[in-house]
Amino acid sequence: MNKLILISGLMLFSFFFGAGNLIFPPMLGYTAQENMWVSMTGFAITGILLPYITVIVVAYMNGGVESIGNKVHPIFGTVFAICIYLSIGALYG
Repeated sequence: MNKLILISGLMLFSFFFGAGNLIFPPMLGYTAQENMWVSMTGFAITGILLPYITVIVVAYMNGGVESIGNKVHPIFGTVFAICIYLSIGALYG
């Protein structure tokens, strides 16, 4: 198997199936009670569909977050990338 394919496959697997996806769904189902299907749908959209769309968009744009924002304006691309990177974890201490 090609080394690049193996590395990309492991990266995508870890991207979609992190530690939070082992802990959060059972807790979500337990706390949702009778609204379990609504919460499962929301989790599937935010935990599966949105990351999948993100991978497709970044691959289509041949770049990262900044290249996506540069379609609007170069300054917007830089500010957008900074906001995304900070919201991932740097703002949470």
